[in-house]
Amino acid sequence: MSGTIDDLIQRIKDLPVSEVISRYVHTVRKGTQTLAVCPFHDDHSPSLNVNDTRGMWYCFVDRLGGDAIRFVMLYKNLEFRDALEDICGRLGWDYASYVQTKKKSPKFDLGKKVLTNSSKLYRKIAETKESASFQHFLKTRNLDDEIAKEYGLGFAANQSALFDYLSSIPNDEERPKALSIAQELGLIRPSKFGEKTHYDTFRDRIIFPIWDQFGQVIGYTSRATKEDQKPKYMNSIDSFLFNKSNLLYGLHLAKPFIRDKDNVIVVEGNMDQIALYKFGFKNSVATMGVSMGEVALTRLLSLTKNIFLSLDNDQAGYKASCRINAQFMEHGIMPKYIDLNPHKDPDDYLEQEGHVAMQKIIDDANYFLDTEIENCIPKEIPTISEKKLDILQSVFSIVSPLKNSLSATERVSAVAKRLGLQSDSSTIIKNYEAYLSSEEQKPSARPPASEQEEEVLAAPNIEGEATHVELTRTISLVEARLLQNLVQNPTLLTFDESTELLDFVENPDVKGYILKVKDLMYEIDDSEYHSVLTNLMDQNVYSAELSSVVSAALYKHHEINLNLKDEKVIKKTIGDIKSKLQEVRLKEKKAALQELQKKAVSTEENNELLKQLHALEKEMQAFRGNANRKRK
Repeated sequence: MSGTIDDLIQRIKDLPVSEVISRYVHTVRKGTQTLAVCPFHDDHSPSLNVNDTRGMWYCFVDRLGGDAIRFVMLYKNLEFRDALEDICGRLGWDYASYVQTKKKSPKFDLGKKVLTNSSKLYRKIAETKESASFQHFLKTRNLDDEIAKEYGLGFAANQSALFDYLSSIPNDEERPKALSIAQELGLIRPSKFGEKTHYDTFRDRIIFPIWDQFGQVIGYTSRATKEDQKPKYMNSIDSFLFNKSNLLYGLHLAKPFIRDKDNVIVVEGNMDQIALYKFGFKNSVATMGVSMGEVALTRLLSLTKNIFLSLDNDQAGYKASCRINAQFMEHGIMPKYIDLNPHKDPDDYLEQEGHVAMQKIIDDANYFLDTEIENCIPKEIPTISEKKLDILQSVFSIVSPLKNSLSATERVSAVAKRLGLQSDSSTIIKNYEAYLSSEEQKPSARPPASEQEEEVLAAPNIEGEATHVELTRTISLVEARLLQNLVQNPTLLTFDESTELLDFVENPDVKGYILKVKDLMYEIDDSEYHSVLTNLMDQNVYSAELSSVVSAALYKHHEINLNLKDEKVIKKTIGDIKSKLQEVRLKEKKAALQELQKKAVSTEENNELLKQLHALEKEMQAFRGNANRKRK
């Protein structure tokens, strides 16, 4: 049989969903239901319900569900089309007969052509004898010409070489299109001195081409060559080709080595990845910033499940490691931690200690989770029970991405014993499970068995690419406050500490907007700020609620000093904002619990909510006490 991809999707949907899922996990028929042990958490009794009538599956513990294709995507960590191909393989169908070669977008092709040629231009400039800054960079970073060539390292001089090159295209039809695409990709910018004149975005900078997983140049990272240049690092802007959060630097070079070694080393910067590659650790990739997008994470997990974290050895690097570690743990993966102490990053470590020493700390690496737990526990264990419980609560938070797996429960039990708590392991685990339930922020407890079937039928049926369902979320009070503060004080976004503030954001639109503004802050002058952010709202589809919050903040932004110079003042400002957001979040949580208490239908449920309110009140009192001490 042959046809289109749409035909293949329909053919899969025409099958009983249990027919597909049973090719991946063992299923059991019980009456009218098909059950399976859920592969997405540490499941001991079947909690995965497969409903052929509705053509979907649902796990009551993870609260995950979807159709057969969605199951394979999650189970095998595959993207949509790769999941279709995998299903065909299991069913003995010919996937190739359904694949039709799509006609590529002319804009897409031209964008790649402009980037390919610009990369060649930057490389050519770097190879000239006149590029002293480039040669100085290679010498100081101990990079030879072979590495520079393999990574396509280039140089953008203090002139508009790219604009001049594009302007020289002889074809009158292609020339304006190429210039327009280059501007959309952020490679050139219109000059203030005339509509038809432009200048190169990257000037006096070392150029690092950024590739997709197939080795196609899709953007750049650049490094300043002069002390007074700001910012030190500048990336390409997000575009139809370049999305920073979904990229991993060096992945196309590292893929075969990751598969061969069945592990990957994740680092933070381009130079760290290049250093590892140079010293023989070719199974390494770098994040584009201090976070990792879900697409990037999924690509890594399709290559290996063995992750080593080796981000910068400073506070910002540690916090980034915590975030990335939690992302992997949500997928049931526990990364190991390469301890670089006392060196600042992998590049510095390798230059000072060499290959053999690096291999030893890789071999001796422990789970990053255990490092996090260790850092939670003070050298001197407090004698007061409440303080011990506070420490245990912090450990609950750290291990919570692992849900109620043995890896999590064994650790919380061990920490409780280490703290000298008298409760037995079963009590500690019950408290941990109660913590997990509260974190899910469910409006009510899991329905009784008699109501479970109805919940399965009501769950969303996720169907392929075109019908992907996104949950609509409103902007919380804490997110609105954060938006107001950052829009009115955009300079704060240029400091690494501001990344911590994103931990208060759950709404994807709010987070995406803040990250977009953060990128823009490296590319615009203060005088352009208001108009650029206004245009940003006009050019993108944001909710009326988000637009309202941003517009109100922009209206007042001239009343705020955008040119904060004192680093201590800025860091204190970020700390003050964080403290206010914590207070707002606690108040929101209290209001939500009080609202639930009003709707309580049993004495048991009411008592449980009262217990949570009491614990929250203690937390709020402790928070106020800490805040008052800081003010003094």
